[in-house]
Amino acid sequence: MGHEESPVHSKSLIIGKEGAHIVARKSRNVASSATQEQQPQRRNKRSKLAQKEMRLLALIHENHDVSRLELAKLTGASAGSMTAMVHRLIGKGLVVESAKNSSNLGRKPVALRLRRDLGYVVGVDLGSYLTRVVVADVLGNVSYKSEIETRMGEGRDTVIARTFSAVHTAIAETHVKGALKGIGMAHSGVIDSRKGMVLCFPRPGQMTQWRNVPLKDMLEQEFGVPSALDDSARMMAVAERHFGLGREMNDFLFIEVGMGIGASIFIDGRLYRGPGGSAGEFGHMTVEENGPLCSCGNTGCLEAMASCGAIIHAVKNAVKHGVNSKVTEMVDGDLDRISVEAIAQAAKENDTLSFRVLHEAVSRIGVILADVINLLNPSFVVFAGPLFRHGGDFLLDQLKDVIRRRALEKSATEAKLQISRLGSEAAALGAARFMSEQILESLYQEKVSLHRRA
Repeated sequence: MGHEESPVHSKSLIIGKEGAHIVARKSRNVASSATQEQQPQRRNKRSKLAQKEMRLLALIHENHDVSRLELAKLTGASAGSMTAMVHRLIGKGLVVESAKNSSNLGRKPVALRLRRDLGYVVGVDLGSYLTRVVVADVLGNVSYKSEIETRMGEGRDTVIARTFSAVHTAIAETHVKGALKGIGMAHSGVIDSRKGMVLCFPRPGQMTQWRNVPLKDMLEQEFGVPSALDDSARMMAVAERHFGLGREMNDFLFIEVGMGIGASIFIDGRLYRGPGGSAGEFGHMTVEENGPLCSCGNTGCLEAMASCGAIIHAVKNAVKHGVNSKVTEMVDGDLDRISVEAIAQAAKENDTLSFRVLHEAVSRIGVILADVINLLNPSFVVFAGPLFRHGGDFLLDQLKDVIRRRALEKSATEAKLQISRLGSEAAALGAARFMSEQILESLYQEKVSLHRRA
């Protein structure tokens, strides 16, 4: 029996070992399976956390010198979770703390902002007569600016080549090539910002040349960095929102009167674009049904009757027909040198022709604006561009008078009219700021990658 039991025992041991081996292997397989199931959950958790941190980063960028408490109120997060998220962003080298400006006595709250050394952006304003270039850090601190003549008459390809050359010069002189994160461009034409395309440029002689020009793609091919394209008036409004009077306003209407006329609408601190992205064509509202032909093809558009181009044309035409004006002396008889600046100055010196032409232009702007004020009931209306920059309160007071007479009393009283204090490079600065908003995600991913390798 003992001899027979031995093989059974031995076999049992072998089986036991195999059994143990099999059980162990099964345990490892179960553990491996559990780990595989947990990996997508961990990735999903990291993804959700990254999304939260990127949203928080965008809020910090959007709200100047915002505190943790203010962020908690904006997001509905608890103070504890907000502190933890902010701490992670600081640890990743994306955010820094600074003392918050406050007039209150006692301990000042700690302000948060993006790090200045995250990178640089270039902003370009390709205007009808002048092209401006700025280089700024992601916070909008400008380290370089330049201005050249656009000379649209030389043709689209020449204008683009000259603009790109100005950008190359800006990058070279500021030594930011390695830290350049993107280029934003403002253009005075009709823009499809999603496609980054100039659809057309409603100016005499420019409609055909600038039809469906993929300017965003051309920028990216030329400079090898992410780029963005948008309307000049919108980019001026973006600059106003973040660096000008708009810092203290959540809801306001922005109107720019230059060689064209454009508007932008901010609601709850955000730019309203409309479903198709073309909201704000204030200059192409009809002010006189049978008025002069506009470059857009319509008749009686506000732009055709009250823009700087229309004002200059009216004065120049009157002088050619023998009307006496101080403007003629100001430009030494060279009518091609007549500018809105000269016309505004002459009007302030009681020049009859200049005063009449400006009064008619402002009255037309006021008639359309009164309707818009009745429709939107804005708290603030901010004016920018050469007309109001040179005309100042002299023109603003006339405009206020038209609004008081034309708009409903309640809406007219509630709308505060102000003139932007930003300079002529506002559209380029706004384009740079707009680009900085577009690159936040790539900046975040770049820092996260460096943080993991460290």
